[in-house]
Amino acid sequence: MGVPRPLSVRARAWIDAFAYALAVAGAVTLSALALGLATGGGFVRGKILAFVAGWLLVGYATVRLWPTSVDDLDGPSVSARGTRLEGFVRRLPPLRWIRLPAPPERVRVAGKVFLAGVVTLAGSLLMETAFGVA
Repeated sequence: MGVPRPLSVRARAWIDAFAYALAVAGAVTLSALALGLATGGGFVRGKILAFVAGWLLVGYATVRLWPTSVDDLDGPSVSARGTRLEGFVRRLPPLRWIRLPAPPERVRVAGKVFLAGVVTLAGSLLMETAFGVA
C-alpha cells in the first residue's frame, strides 16, 4: 500500500472529476434534448435519449475501468496528457483557480466518464420526477 494522500489532494482530484462529469453530462443531456426536439419527439424523446446515453457512458467506462491483468490492480495508470475536453473544463471556473494534483493522483478519464454517465442518468431521472417529463 502506498503513502496515504492528504485530504486536499483528494479533494482537488474529485473537484476535477466532478467538473468533467458535469461538463460531459450537460453536453450529452442538451444534445439528447435537442435531438429529441428536432425529431419531433419533444422532451420525452430527449429524456429517453439522455437515459440511453447515460447507460452507454456507464457501460463504456466500465469496460475501460475493467482490469486486463493482475498488474492493473496495483494502482492506476494515468498519463500526464489529458483529453481536449479535460483541457477545456480546466480553463473554466472553479478549476482554473485550483492547482490540480499530479497525474498519478487524479481520477482516471474512465472514472470521470463513469461519473458523467451516472450524472446523465440522474439528469434523466430529474427530468421525469421533478419536471414531469413522462
